[in-house]
Amino acid sequence: MKRAPRWQSRTARAIVYGALPCLIGLGAAYYLRWSGSVWLAITGSLWPIVLTCASLAILIRLAFSPYDDRMIATSAWLTLLVTWFFVPMWASAIQVPHAAALIDRDGRVRLASEVARLPGYGVWLLTNNPRIRIVHNTSGTVATNSLLLNYRYAEPYIASRRHQDDLLDPISSAATAILQEEVKRPRASRIALLDDEAARKVVLEKICRAATGSQMACPIKMTLVPQNEATAVGATWSKFYSEKEAVQEKHAPTLMRLLTQSDAPLVDRDQVFAALLECADSISQISQVAQKPYWLTDDQLAELITRIMASSESGNEAAAIVAKVVRLKSEQRRALRAKAIDEASIAALLDHAVALRITDSELAKLASRMRSAFSASPGVAVRALELFGERLPPQSQQDAVRDIVKAKASFALMALAHLNFSAELRDELMKKVLTDADYGDFAQAKLSKENVQGMFTPKEMRALIEMAVKRSEDSEKWMNFTLGSLAISEMTPSERRSLLTGLLFKSPRAALEFVSENRRYLEQEEVNEVTRDYTRTIAADLCLHLSHRNANRRMEYFSEAQLQILRDCAGTK
Repeated sequence: MKRAPRWQSRTARAIVYGALPCLIGLGAAYYLRWSGSVWLAITGSLWPIVLTCASLAILIRLAFSPYDDRMIATSAWLTLLVTWFFVPMWASAIQVPHAAALIDRDGRVRLASEVARLPGYGVWLLTNNPRIRIVHNTSGTVATNSLLLNYRYAEPYIASRRHQDDLLDPISSAATAILQEEVKRPRASRIALLDDEAARKVVLEKICRAATGSQMACPIKMTLVPQNEATAVGATWSKFYSEKEAVQEKHAPTLMRLLTQSDAPLVDRDQVFAALLECADSISQISQVAQKPYWLTDDQLAELITRIMASSESGNEAAAIVAKVVRLKSEQRRALRAKAIDEASIAALLDHAVALRITDSELAKLASRMRSAFSASPGVAVRALELFGERLPPQSQQDAVRDIVKAKASFALMALAHLNFSAELRDELMKKVLTDADYGDFAQAKLSKENVQGMFTPKEMRALIEMAVKRSEDSEKWMNFTLGSLAISEMTPSERRSLLTGLLFKSPRAALEFVSENRRYLEQEEVNEVTRDYTRTIAADLCLHLSHRNANRRMEYFSEAQLQILRDCAGTK
């Protein structure tokens, strides 16, 4: 076959590798620019330079001879095509700010921040076209009046803006003016601006209306955050009132804190005290200051006590003051104590019973109130039995036990630890425990073996053992309670065998530990048989190890017969 002339071969290469990629690449690039498409990229100058150098190397190579390998030839052609497409676009690209948005001719919005997640990256518009609008500062932060206002405009609003509009100026001006008004408001209003979502929403809505001039739904998403230094004590956006502000704004919590903390001296104690008396809206606030009268004069403390005595709902507060305040005069203490006895709840009286020193005659007067208190809360009944015991009137004792029996069995279990003066009442509580108590009641009480021994009489212990052993047949939890909290020595032989049978089903090791620790209360042959059964489940080395346990631990854990069984096991195996 006749080979093509040399000039034809070079002409073909010039057309295929020169004109064709140039026309296709440039045509596609200029079509995108002409159509007004938005193409954003974070590519710098590295790839354009790499593509240009690679293309020059390819053209120099083609000037001397064509590529023989089809795959290499295709790759070279595609590299030239990409170069002609990308490099002209990059050469005419413009850099856009990270917070800018670009709108194409169809009104679609592209945010530069979505292309470059980190603000440090440069964003390039490759398809620069006059029909593409650029809107600046569509999101960002405005620092004003020691606050940081983070904002982000909605895309429909951005699409309605003109080319080169800057959205920072209107929101910055609006935020500065409106927040300047908020700074001048009382501290309560400033705290609400940061803590109360409703109050903050109202202020942000004002900023939005001033920035956009629209009465429609706000097109800006905003958040307010105080600067760190602005939240220090006494600073503009601090959540704590100064003494002067607390007095001016009648802020009762701050006034109470100033009067009750011993490590913060007051500038004007009398003014703070007068402001508290003026703004206190509950007797509880008065009582809290009276219980910690660090800065009060005797006259001021007397004023608080007078208010407490005049209130019809301050019996609990009177009891607390008697118990906590040592500055009281004799007549003040007597008056407060009398008010507490007459008006305080039974629970409050029990909480401060030691300081109040309630007499037997006063307990008799409280009997009717105790009846309703015990009915409402069995815990109060248990507490009354613990504190007063036999001093309670007989009817109150019966009322307490009756209401405890009506409640959960755990209350009866707690009451048994304190009721040691009436066998009849203990019988009622014990019936409740034996009938209704479950494992959770005993677990909640966290009774050790010593506690159980001291808490129950021999008769009660016998009944408790019968109940626990019977329930152990079906419950592993009850089995653990019986073994850990009840005395094996007080069980009958049949009860011990019942526990041993349960342990044999559980594991040979558990049975061995039980018979070894309690062999004094078990038959020797039974102990030996359990030991032999256990040796059939272990290796000779473990048998040898166990045969030295008494000597190693210096305690008589195994009997001599058990040790011989273990030695025989080690020697036989």
